[in-house]
Amino acid sequence: MLTRRTTLPALCLALMAAFATLLVSPPPAGASSTILCKGFTACAKAGYSNFGYAAVYRQMFWRMYSGHNCTNYMAYRMIQAGMSSTRPWSGSGNARNWGVVFSSKTNQTPMVGSVAWWSANHVAYVEQVVDANTIVISEDHYGGDFDWRRIVRSGGGWPTGFIHLRDVALKATAAPAVTGTAQVGQTVTAKPATWSPAPSATSYQWTANGVAIAKATSATLAVTPDLLGKALAVKVAASRTSYLSASSVSKATAAVLPGVLKQTQTPAVTGIPKVGAVLTATPGGWTPAPASMVLSWRADGVPIPGATGSTLRLGPAQLSKKITVVTTAAKTGYTTATSTSAATAPVGPEKLTMSKAPGLTGVARVGGVLEVTPGQVTPAAATGYQWFRDDQPVPGANAARYPVTSADLGHVLSVKVAYTRPGYTTIERVLRAPIRTRSIPVVRLRAASSRAVVVRLTAAGIDPVNAFVRITEGANATSWHQLVNARSTFTPRWLKPGTHRLTVTVRRSPWIEARTVTLTVTIPR
Repeated sequence: MLTRRTTLPALCLALMAAFATLLVSPPPAGASSTILCKGFTACAKAGYSNFGYAAVYRQMFWRMYSGHNCTNYMAYRMIQAGMSSTRPWSGSGNARNWGVVFSSKTNQTPMVGSVAWWSANHVAYVEQVVDANTIVISEDHYGGDFDWRRIVRSGGGWPTGFIHLRDVALKATAAPAVTGTAQVGQTVTAKPATWSPAPSATSYQWTANGVAIAKATSATLAVTPDLLGKALAVKVAASRTSYLSASSVSKATAAVLPGVLKQTQTPAVTGIPKVGAVLTATPGGWTPAPASMVLSWRADGVPIPGATGSTLRLGPAQLSKKITVVTTAAKTGYTTATSTSAATAPVGPEKLTMSKAPGLTGVARVGGVLEVTPGQVTPAAATGYQWFRDDQPVPGANAARYPVTSADLGHVLSVKVAYTRPGYTTIERVLRAPIRTRSIPVVRLRAASSRAVVVRLTAAGIDPVNAFVRITEGANATSWHQLVNARSTFTPRWLKPGTHRLTVTVRRSPWIEARTVTLTVTIPR
């Protein structure tokens, strides 16, 4: 280390709001200081950090001059400490102006992280407060170099003041914790937090649901009945000279527990699980004896409304469900306890008997209607319907009658008939139409010219109808023609001028029925 009596500390100039005039004035003379290191490299080798400034010192921070410059370095450190990258004032950025701009934040008390300010135009970062008269700073100098110094108050070179923008607070490196069981009658203990640097004093404050507990300021806490159901936490405050005090709060415990009722016998259900039967519950046993026991019957784990007695008559709503009983035991100062019996077998139903099967009438043809003739079961039950198109449910088709539409063309229609009665086994029957749904073609015939006729087909739900057709008259017959755009022209040699009775035959396809019609047509000469 180089110890010297400085008479002219390095001058520091800053860039003003619009890169205005550089202001240079001599700093106070006679400061007593010790250079701990000088230069980025030398300081790093000696264990003194530049906090990353060496890599960026040629950049401007808060619009200060880049390069070696006290204000640029301090702007960098304040930004690193969490301040905005925008200069927090307008006007001159010279070091001498800092204490003026931040006069409300400037006093004579050095704190770690505060800005040491000389009105003679210099600023530095307070790294350590050794005592009330000795500080360690890091700094940069306009036209000079980066260094660390120890400064003592004697000699007249003590900073004019200390600006408190982002003073360093004690930091909890590990939060406190609550150990022990948070239960009435138990004692919980605060596991201390760890701090950097180590504090000179710590204090404790216990809380319940976030509210301070009166007089609970020691490292241990006896859990009393008034804390029942509340979450406990401990706040540890730490202090150290020249650092901002800090506090750290533990994670809250679970809600403080009451005592525990211990079960000696599990609840049980007896009886036959069948619609109409009665089940009986035994509530089980506990120690100490509970002040009250409440029963709740459940079907597949869901409470049965109003079922809180020692017996339960099973109804249709419990069909196919497993029955249990839950006993809730309570006693003042103890945890309310519950226990569930073993489940019964699924509740069995009665059976419906079919005396007459349903039937299906009608034709699966566009424009037609299919209808179910009802069957008969005993005892009487509700009848439901669901129509299907190629085994896929038809939305909204839930009536006994089903109008056949063009959407059904080429598909097989069926209907499921279900007979249901609460508490009874459901009976289902599926009825299928015997053929795929088709449309009936309409045949039109006209003479086109000498020895030529045009056949045109239409059919509900199909456009165009491009079926295969042929024409015959007696022993005369044409070949099969496939219609194009629902029509075709025939010019057989045997078709002579005059009136003819022609038979048009339409071949069946997946969408239309086969049809044969005889029509009269006159062929012109």
